[in-house]
Amino acid sequence: MLREEYLRRLTDAAHVELYLSGSDGARIYWPWRMEPPKEASRSYRNACEQYVIDSDPLDDSVSTEDVLDCAAELDAEVASLQDVYQDKDATVDTLLKGLETADDHRFDGTLLLPLQEPFAECWREIGEPDQNWVGLGGLKDASDHKRISSAREFDAATPDLHVHGFGWGPRPELAAAIRDTPSMLDSLDYSTPVRHTSIAGDVTPGQERKSVTAAYAGARLIRDLREVTPHPDENQQESRQLTVTDL
Repeated sequence: MLREEYLRRLTDAAHVELYLSGSDGARIYWPWRMEPPKEASRSYRNACEQYVIDSDPLDDSVSTEDVLDCAAELDAEVASLQDVYQDKDATVDTLLKGLETADDHRFDGTLLLPLQEPFAECWREIGEPDQNWVGLGGLKDASDHKRISSAREFDAATPDLHVHGFGWGPRPELAAAIRDTPSMLDSLDYSTPVRHTSIAGDVTPGQERKSVTAAYAGARLIRDLREVTPHPDENQQESRQLTVTDL
């Protein structure tokens, strides 16, 4: 893995916190991780600086209390309320109940509130609790154009909130938009580096095979993290200046 001083240069320069939500067996250190209760562990807690316990919208058996219990047990910094992955009215009802549960729970960290469209209206209907993070849900399979327009619109309505993109990988269009408008998002999560490691099929079978794929996943994370810093645009500017000078 990259030496800490060089990784720190990228994390310090990044416009967003890039959370790894895939399971790599806690083989690599990454500053930001997100796991649902059924995958979370002390090993993952110790392999990062900022740990988010996520809800699992595809598993109705995982409740807000389950997430908060896990977050308290593992000393996580952030816990997501239950994401029902439905319409706005169902989301508002679930979030209001989740906030009541959190008020009486021993977890005392930051809450992540998963919203559904229309996001600003959803946020207003739950009382505009600006001391928490909010997440833009329901766009995991959306185009980057849709994600960007939604994030910018919500940022314009709520400029002081920490806004998270659920399942948003930093693909080129989104990464460029983040560099152009850093305020539009504060964090996002994705599992792509672990799930789509092309080297996996080329590793000789045997023990510690996953360590090799984890190392390549770490390289992908570093590459993607760089894309949400100013460095790519700075390099392009240097190239343009060099071309003009050469002429």
